[in-house]
Amino acid sequence: MSRKKGLYFLISCLIAILFSACDSAGTDYPYGPVGQGNIEALVLNEGKINTNMGAISLLNKDGIVVPDIFREVNRRPMGDVAQALTKINGKYFVAMDNSQKIEIIDPETFRSVGTILYSQAGFPRQIEAISPTEAVVSDLNRQLVRIRTTAPYGEPLEYISIPRWIEYLVVTGNKIFGMTSGGVYVFDTDNIKKEAARVIKEVKNDEITKTCKMLIDKNGNIWALMNTQAGNGITGIKLICIDPLKEKVEKSYILPIGNNASPEPGEIIGTINYNRTDIDPTQTWIYFNVRTCGAAPDRVPVQSVYRMHVDTGEFRHYMDLPGTDMMYGFCVSPQGEVYVCDCLDYTAQRGYIRNYRKDGTIRSFRVGVYPSQIYFPQE
Repeated sequence: MSRKKGLYFLISCLIAILFSACDSAGTDYPYGPVGQGNIEALVLNEGKINTNMGAISLLNKDGIVVPDIFREVNRRPMGDVAQALTKINGKYFVAMDNSQKIEIIDPETFRSVGTILYSQAGFPRQIEAISPTEAVVSDLNRQLVRIRTTAPYGEPLEYISIPRWIEYLVVTGNKIFGMTSGGVYVFDTDNIKKEAARVIKEVKNDEITKTCKMLIDKNGNIWALMNTQAGNGITGIKLICIDPLKEKVEKSYILPIGNNASPEPGEIIGTINYNRTDIDPTQTWIYFNVRTCGAAPDRVPVQSVYRMHVDTGEFRHYMDLPGTDMMYGFCVSPQGEVYVCDCLDYTAQRGYIRNYRKDGTIRSFRVGVYPSQIYFPQE
């Protein structure tokens, strides 16, 4: 064999090995076993609109980050504007807002096992199971969309027109509760119709913080975070408790916001651009974030986490979050550590996950573009 032919043969072998390695990455997780407790958290990244950069980032327990595991495994983008990730029937269902579809993913391999494509206009937001085989999807197009959650998936089963668009949903006691700018709408899971919708009237339009998910506590009650207002100013954080059987507000608790011109360090001085809520594994403590006065002498405002006990209404300071301003997503892990999605200056660059630990240390991990949701597989 000539030297030229030998070199050509060697290059061909290297290319074959390279493609073989790529193929194996699509079959086997290239950073270690997926289903054996290797993952600390999943991060859902919206991605800049019209760029197909919606992605799931993996944060491994050894600190390694995989920015876009779906693209790596499936050899294609997941879609445009990843809005929400929900685990139903052992699969991840991901709402892709601008792609007008639901992507279904195997949690062990991250392979796509199905895609639900909308056949009419819609912007899917949040997904909640309503039976062992079906789920309902909230939508910005003034509709709820009913989908199948078992194979074969196919197109949506039904598009249900409703009076207002709904963002966040909770399902409990065979009822669907949806947060809107007009209050909390209620539907029966077996009769999701515009004509059958009810509205919880105690929830006032100007008090709703629509970026906060509703939470279900250990007693089966629903909680929503509101802002109390006076004139053009916000005067407090209010957590309201809805009895799902009576479909009415049973109680509420208010954490006042100070109006002191010279606040003391640690004093609550306001809310932030993106209020968020979470609940602990015992469904007893509700977490939310506020803005507080920083330490003297500069007293630079900082984000802080407070929590409230669902039985007593007691408010407690939980943790400060120094160094994070553009918080886009927030959650508390089952171990009680705070995780924040930092979009930096919101200029389509890759963001960070900031992990505020109980010992006072902070970990940072660079993930995808516009991280917005953190999911813990152990939950």
